[in-house]
Amino acid sequence: MKPDNLPETRAPNVVLIEDDQALRFMLCQTLKRYGFATADFSNPEEFFVWLKANPAPKACLLLDMRLPAMNGLEVQTKLDSLGAQLPIVFMSGNSHISEAIAGMKHGAIDFLLKPFDETSLVRAVERSLGRFNPQAPANPYRLTPRERLVLAYIAQGMRSEQIADTLGLSVRTIKMHRSNILHKTGANTMTEAVLMVKKPSTATL
Repeated sequence: MKPDNLPETRAPNVVLIEDDQALRFMLCQTLKRYGFATADFSNPEEFFVWLKANPAPKACLLLDMRLPAMNGLEVQTKLDSLGAQLPIVFMSGNSHISEAIAGMKHGAIDFLLKPFDETSLVRAVERSLGRFNPQAPANPYRLTPRERLVLAYIAQGMRSEQIADTLGLSVRTIKMHRSNILHKTGANTMTEAVLMVKKPSTATL
C-alpha cells in the first residue's frame, strides 16, 4: 500500500498518522514547502502495512494521540515491540498531560498541542531527524525555519516577488527576512549567505 502523498522519487523522511483529512493535507503541504518528503495515513492499520513493506525508514513519525482503533501510546508500544526506530512527535488537541508524559518517558521527541504553528512543527521534525545524524552541524546562524526556506528559494534563483507569491507573503516581509539573513550570517550579499549556510563548519558561533 502506497500513501497518496508519497513522492515517486524520494523516500519519506516524515510519516504522518492523522485521521482528520483536512489537517493531514495541510500538514503535508506545510512540510513539503520546507523540503521534507512525506507519507501520510489516516489510521495506524494502514501505516503498519506500509511499515512492513518499508522496514527501517529514516523518518520521524508525526503521530496523533487520538486515533480510531488505536491511540498514539498504543502505536508507540507496538513500534517498540517491532523494534522500529522511528523518533516520534505526538500531536493532540485534548490529551491529558499524563499521556504526554508517558509518551516522552517512552522515547518520544516532542509533543505538539493543537493548534500549533509551522515553526514549532518544523523544529520538532528537525530535532527528530537529528537522531539519524547526530554528528550533523547545528544551525550556527540561528536562522528561523522561515528564513532558511527563503534562503533556499533564493539559492534557486527566485526573486523576492516570486518567493512572496509562493509563500503567500508580502514582498516587504520577504525583504525583512533577507535583511535578517544578512545580519545573522554577516554576509555582504545573499549569494555569500547561501554559500556560508551550505558550509556551516566555516561559521563562527
